Amino acid sequence: MRLGRFQADDEQRIGVFEGDVVRDVTGGVEGFDDALARPEAVADVEGPTFDVDEVVYLPPTTDRNTVFCAGLNYEAHAAESDIDVPEWPLIFMKPPRALVGHEAPISYHTRVTEALDYEAELAAVIGTPGRHLSAEEALEHVVGYTIFNDTTARDLQFGLRVGDDEMLDWFSGKSMQATTPMGPYVVVDEIDDPQDLAIASRVDGETMQDDTTAMMVRSVAELVAFVSSRVRLEPGDVIATGTPEGVGAFQDITLQAGETVEVDIEGIGTLRNRVEAATE
Repeated sequence: MRLGRFQADDEQRIGVFEGDVVRDVTGGVEGFDDALARPEAVADVEGPTFDVDEVVYLPPTTDRNTVFCAGLNYEAHAAESDIDVPEWPLIFMKPPRALVGHEAPISYHTRVTEALDYEAELAAVIGTPGRHLSAEEALEHVVGYTIFNDTTARDLQFGLRVGDDEMLDWFSGKSMQATTPMGPYVVVDEIDDPQDLAIASRVDGETMQDDTTAMMVRSVAELVAFVSSRVRLEPGDVIATGTPEGVGAFQDITLQAGETVEVDIEGIGTLRNRVEAATE
């Protein structure tokens, strides 16, 4: 099942994506987090269908949820960053207002940054609440997976000085308005092993990253367990699992307005977004 959020006829809806159409199942659940907690409840819900080319994709989470992101979780990416792999998972968070859906513009805030970068990531979506989970039981709380492009303003992330020291500014680099694509939907009950998926990114058709989730330092299960040791996880929460090597910053590549970024993950599909000048 491919479960997501979309807008049609000026209404935000919950849908099951089936090939070239999406079936509106909004009436069968109390909200998207409820749909993720009870995906079986929407399997047979009847509702109007829409051509996917005629809807607006929305990020497959809710404003009530939290997006947790793992940094430096591929050893080769840590090496290209010239930073050691952290002793325990390095987690930061994204605000809901930073997210955009499939095919939505990536906002380039040229007032404050000149170095926008891409990061292809697999994201796990929580379906069952959990606290203090073990790695062995963690995936039982994951309802499915989606694609995440952790777009980053590198000049802001690495540009903060405190006296003679350089600090990482995670907020400025990672959390600007409408910069982080997620989607197109959550793939439910179709991926048996999240550590055996091809992952790649392209800019205007040129491959930039090409790797496999097997190369993660810490597995999806270990990341879910770690986050649950700090906070209670709720249906709709998202854990983005880090990016492989090949980001633009270490190839002297920055995204430009008009370019299209695509992220492919085996078993999920393609997340596609065009970079455009920010409107606010």
